[in-house]
Amino acid sequence: MKHQQHSKLTKPYKGVYGQHEISILGSNCHRIGKLARMIAEEISDLCDAAYIDADHKSPLNEETTPSVFSWEFTNKISYHRLDVSAGVSDFERSAMFNASHLTMVNGNHEKGMHQLVIIDPSKEAKLEKRKEQLTHVIGLVSLETTPSPKLRSTKEGEEEKGELPEYIKELIPNYKELPVVTIDDRAGMKKLVANFLIDRLPKIKGLILGGGKSTRMGVDKAFLDYHGKPQHLYLKEELAELCEATYVSCREEQAELFPTALPDTFLHLGAYGGILSAFQQDPNAAWFSVACDVPLLNKSTLEKLVAQRDPSKLATCFYNSETGFPEPLITIWEPRAYPVLLHYMSMGYSCARKVLINNDVKVVKLENEEVLLNANTMDEREKALGMLQKSQL
Repeated sequence: MKHQQHSKLTKPYKGVYGQHEISILGSNCHRIGKLARMIAEEISDLCDAAYIDADHKSPLNEETTPSVFSWEFTNKISYHRLDVSAGVSDFERSAMFNASHLTMVNGNHEKGMHQLVIIDPSKEAKLEKRKEQLTHVIGLVSLETTPSPKLRSTKEGEEEKGELPEYIKELIPNYKELPVVTIDDRAGMKKLVANFLIDRLPKIKGLILGGGKSTRMGVDKAFLDYHGKPQHLYLKEELAELCEATYVSCREEQAELFPTALPDTFLHLGAYGGILSAFQQDPNAAWFSVACDVPLLNKSTLEKLVAQRDPSKLATCFYNSETGFPEPLITIWEPRAYPVLLHYMSMGYSCARKVLINNDVKVVKLENEEVLLNANTMDEREKALGMLQKSQL
């Protein structure tokens, strides 16, 4: 048997800079930068965007000699600036741009996982040189402000591209399947990019947090009966239509107790370790964590969170007015949360609430917060049972 030196881990599906990465190429740098800024303006109500470019010339009013600092951070009051004279590896760049939902790249200088190609015949040779970059083209951009009918969508939704230059057809074999948008069509460009983000929306997987030792309750809370069945089975049924699959986060010695167990691989971290373990199994999914000690929780409440999910944020969670903070254990964690959770752990924190408080998340308020009642003791369990019986009268 061949010796494997390193553990095989599932890698996230992402480019150099981010999960949603578009390289714009096919024309000059000025036009590419202008298009990227226009896209960022149009999608600002959907998500934030980052832009990657290169500059071979230094303005005359700037210092041209290298800084004595390897990293220099400046608070410019209205924005922040980071100058790096040391080399930045792909791993560091990935971490730096993790906070941006969409990353656009000047394809004349950098590669991107997906591509948006400007049809500029004067730059045919330039695009030809970069043909190996055309791996996942999502659309074409025409420089014509009023395109010919053959560049527009037909009523049947099919594209007629007989007027496209031959070099585009040769370099992009699937050109017939791609939308064509004129460079001044803001609405069309927004639709193209929005559809790209929708098509790449991570699937939701459920994670029932059942790995606690139930010290205060005295019995395993995952097996308490509030709804005519063990709580972990009840929650799995409530999540069934909302998630692609649902697992029970548990300790290794509990695995045989649950049909769909997901044993902790990050030990002694409680629920935090359970969430990290889920991301380790599938870093490309959005994980919907649900605590098993919230007995009043029901499908309609869970549906509210899914309905208001914002995938451009790190997470979507409920607000708990009793604590004055976001509710960390009933939360949809987007894939971008994984490296953030790992980073907090590396700094000595294992509090999911702290991650929510200090990052850009969507917070949903409930009209009736009683459903968030936590039952960790026998007295709290009796209170929950009484409230459930009362609601059924």
